[in-house]
This record gives sequence, structure tokens and C-alpha cells, in this order.
Amino acid sequence: MVGLMKRKINSILNNQYVEQFLIILILLNILIFIFETDSSFYTHLSTYIQNFELFSIIIFSIEYVLRILSLDKIKYMFRPMMIVDLLAILPFYLSFAKINTTIFRVLRLFRLLRIAKLTRYTNALTNIKRALIRKKEELIVTGIALIACLVIFSILIYYAENNSGQKTFGSIPSSFWWTITTFTSVGYGDAYPITTLGKIVASFAAVLGLCFNGLFIGIIGSAFMETIEHKKTVKEKIKENSLKSMPEKVRL
Repeated sequence: MVGLMKRKINSILNNQYVEQFLIILILLNILIFIFETDSSFYTHLSTYIQNFELFSIIIFSIEYVLRILSLDKIKYMFRPMMIVDLLAILPFYLSFAKINTTIFRVLRLFRLLRIAKLTRYTNALTNIKRALIRKKEELIVTGIALIACLVIFSILIYYAENNSGQKTFGSIPSSFWWTITTFTSVGYGDAYPITTLGKIVASFAAVLGLCFNGLFIGIIGSAFMETIEHKKTVKEKIKENSLKSMPEKVRL
């Protein structure tokens, strides 16, 4: 009986039209989240926005309850996507509790996690997630190396430029901003080295930043291609097995 109920719930949640409806609802929630920061927009449409928020919460709450009922084990409630589903609706229910206004504002940002719910319904986002998981060790190692280089070059540029009178290089923490913009090739131009030693440090930082950018792009790009090729291989094997299992007359 329980197993039959779980299968029915899964068939509802995996229904094509249900998934399309939830995708549209999530996208509309993201648009509302963005535009409601405009005071004139929110003032004119506040009633509609509140009603839409209530409607969304009801739908997402029903979806969350159905997903809990479809779980085989209670511990699966702590899976990443289940936590995302909970955090996406939690701010609404906490609004009825007497909590600090600042904390509540922070909690409202969890509404933005509704965009993460899209990974349930879109193959492209699922492929990206699988690609990142596939290369997580390489990304972690590269990330640690990047942070180490950012710290080192922040220290170097500080000692090279701290006597130049520029506030950006007045301390190592403030120099960190310049190092990040240089490594990412953004270069806002709000601060730049004027000493010879500072220019040398900046040159190495810019080149090393390009290397890190290429490294991250290469890791993520190769992981993405591997994920797509793996899916193609699996589909081809399934197709071959299905053809083999068919009677010879049907295949002909």
C-alpha cells in the first residue's frame, strides 16, 4: 500500500506537465524577486505580488510534502536538493515568528534558492552539476592554489606600494581587492602600482591570473564534455540492448 502510494506520488512529480508548471513558477518567482526591489514596481503591484507569493508558497509546500512522502528513508530528507526545497519556503513560515528584523532580511534571501530548484527539471543544469561533481577534486586543488596566490600577491603588492600614498595599498586586506581584480583580468583602474617593483609584481599577477582563468575553464569544459559523452554512451547502450532483446522479425 505504501509502495503504491509512493509510486503514484513519484508519477505526479515526474509528470511532464507538472515539471513544466513548476519551472514556469520558479522563473516567475525569480523575476518577482528581482523587480520587487524597485520601490515603484512594488508599490503599484504589492497586492498582486503578495498573492502570488502566497500561491507559490502553497505550491512549493505541497511539492515539498509530496517529496517527503515519496522518500524511501527519512535520512534522505537531508539530501542537498531536499534542503534547498525547505530553505526556499522557510522564510515565509518564519515571518510569523518574532525574530530580529535583520535576521529576517537575511532569511528572505533564501527565496533566491528557488532558482536552484531548476536543477531538478533541466538537463543542462543537471549536466553542469554532474560535471562539477566529477571534477570536484581538481577544482578544490586549483581553488586552494588560487587563494594561496591571491594572499601571496596581496602581501607582495602591499610591501611594494604601501609607501606610495594610495589607500588601496594601505594594508594587506585592502590590497586583496586589487589582487582579485587583477587576477580576474577585470582591472577597474581605481588603483594601480606606480613603483617599479609594484609594476613587476602586477605583471606577474596579471599573467598568473590568466593562467588560472584558463585552468578553471579547461577543467570545467573537459568535465562538461565528459558528462555529455557519458550520457550519449549510456543512451547508445540502452538502445543496443533494447534492439537485441527484440525478436528478429520485429527488428527487420
